[in-house]
Amino acid sequence: MSGKSKFLNVIHIFSGSAQVLDEVHMVSCWKCSVYRRSHDGNGFDRSSAWRVSSRTDRRGDTAMTRSRPNQVSVVIPLYQKERHIGAALDSVYVSCEKANCRYEIVVIDDGSTDRSCDAVLDWIAKAPGHAGVVTLIRQKNTGAAGARNRGWKEASFDRILFLDADDHWLPGHAGEILALMDAFPEATLYADAWSEISPAGDPKQHVFGIGSERRGYVPCFFEAMCSGPMIASSSTAATRKRHLAESGGFPEGITHGEDKVGWGRLALLGPMAWSPRIGAVWDKSAENRSDTGTSVPSTAFLDFLLSARERTDLPDAMRSNIQVAAAVEQARMSGQISIYDHETPNEYREGCLISARQEGEKLRIG
Repeated sequence: MSGKSKFLNVIHIFSGSAQVLDEVHMVSCWKCSVYRRSHDGNGFDRSSAWRVSSRTDRRGDTAMTRSRPNQVSVVIPLYQKERHIGAALDSVYVSCEKANCRYEIVVIDDGSTDRSCDAVLDWIAKAPGHAGVVTLIRQKNTGAAGARNRGWKEASFDRILFLDADDHWLPGHAGEILALMDAFPEATLYADAWSEISPAGDPKQHVFGIGSERRGYVPCFFEAMCSGPMIASSSTAATRKRHLAESGGFPEGITHGEDKVGWGRLALLGPMAWSPRIGAVWDKSAENRSDTGTSVPSTAFLDFLLSARERTDLPDAMRSNIQVAAAVEQARMSGQISIYDHETPNEYREGCLISARQEGEKLRIG
């Protein structure tokens, strides 16, 4: 990047008035000023929380990025992840630079009480190239769904990629997702494979659901979801901003399973495009994960499936797969199964067919 001064903006709104809360000590080229209250075209308040951004580089408009063809917004919800957010940001920076895309990183701090925000500021100050790509917004705690929704609404670009603050991308992830978006433009949801670091710190790879062995359109998102590990995760999934606006994004007020509902909503709008190439690492060894300790049963995804199957505009094959996915999810919640594989849907399909015939018979008699 050039040696031009960059402007660090930090603000909080108290009862409609703007106050600079704290002086942020950065490298000497930084200046501190107030980012004025404003609204976007949808009436969304774009300054109702702490905001840190580069005034001249908010949309990545620098000599280094102006000629890059693809435009990407990376959304990272952040809560109590001071030890991990730096590595997550490093991985996005490397991956997007490798993809040669024009990008921004939108970090939504969801009311962290540790040094998570300071860790982001430290990362911004670490290298000149970091300053022009990060927007940090701090809000009251609303949960992961609320933070993700805030992030994509704040995003400057249509292509939205997601990453959790305690996971990281591999260098080829952004390029592979962008290639999928170019090759399969009709899709409303995109993802590649992920590997895992267990709570004990051991690496683990997965065999994903039906249709995941090849690159391209997944035959059915719902069939894939009930025949292997999550084929779309909160650190590999991507979509377009307009699709999120149409789907409604993620259901707020739900603490577990909100991401699966978000991906399911997108899958109802169109097909999913997938790559079996590993693009991210899901770190289950990180502290404060929602998937550690005692599992908290959530009916969110099951409720979504039961509601979705009642839609009248679904193809018969998709409706059948949603019915099977609901049966599998019900079995998981009741403790009958804990692991899905490619045979799992067939084990529940016959029962679903019997139930459908019985329901049809009741309707005919009625």
